[in-house]
Amino acid sequence: MKGRCQWILTLGKGCVAACLLLGGMMHPSALLALDPYYPQPPERKPELPLPPSDADWKRRVGEQEQQLANQTARVCFLGDSLTEFWLHTGSSAWYSKMVPRKPLNLGIAGDRTENILFRIQRLDFRRARTELLFLMMGTNNLGMDKPDPPEKVVQAIQKAVTMLKPKLPPQAAIVVLGIPPSGETPRSPLRQSIQAVNTQLAAAPWPAGVKYVPVYDVFVDADDRWKLGLTLDGTHFSAAGYEELAKVLKEYLPSVEKVEAPADPFGGKRKRQ
Repeated sequence: MKGRCQWILTLGKGCVAACLLLGGMMHPSALLALDPYYPQPPERKPELPLPPSDADWKRRVGEQEQQLANQTARVCFLGDSLTEFWLHTGSSAWYSKMVPRKPLNLGIAGDRTENILFRIQRLDFRRARTELLFLMMGTNNLGMDKPDPPEKVVQAIQKAVTMLKPKLPPQAAIVVLGIPPSGETPRSPLRQSIQAVNTQLAAAPWPAGVKYVPVYDVFVDADDRWKLGLTLDGTHFSAAGYEELAKVLKEYLPSVEKVEAPADPFGGKRKRQ
């Protein structure tokens, strides 16, 4: 009886939403709030999984689920725009350094920690035979008008690792990347928050198979200024910036699989034409 009532309630919500949508009284993205696939928690917290109110975001998460279910992804990159833009600004480094290792880019621009946590709930890396996952998250939480406290961002990153472990093959490794510099102003409050997160991540007791790798200092000089040519706008990496990041990650990447040449059906002796 309880299940029947729940079905009727869900159907009723769907009918109401359809009427409002057709009448122009509801934006399509608002349908997410009525979708049981996207339950809404009572409030936003960086350490609680939460999807944004964006129908296109839901579509992209569905695509990522399908990619993991239908292809091998030896190396996965999970994060926000800094991850997604490997495929655009960082395409040269991506295709030369990463593609030979069968990677999958799971970055979505604009994602905060709570959005990535929600995606982790939906994603499963076991069928993709993932060997290594790079995780970079948190910069968008610290860059908001009302930024989240650094300790809460650290909690969210630690929770992401805890959630990822059972979703990966048993021998898979996780590399937690530090948050890179953001903003043009050296030693700004934003930079200080980033450094506070990175310091806590460096001191955290990570479980077996998880390693923290700092990247902040790769991009700044002794005065905390962006190194020349490594950023587009003070937040996102330039092509040269992605080349520098690739150098850091190289140490942890699996070797390139050798592809055997197809066997000659004629045993090395071909018939004359």
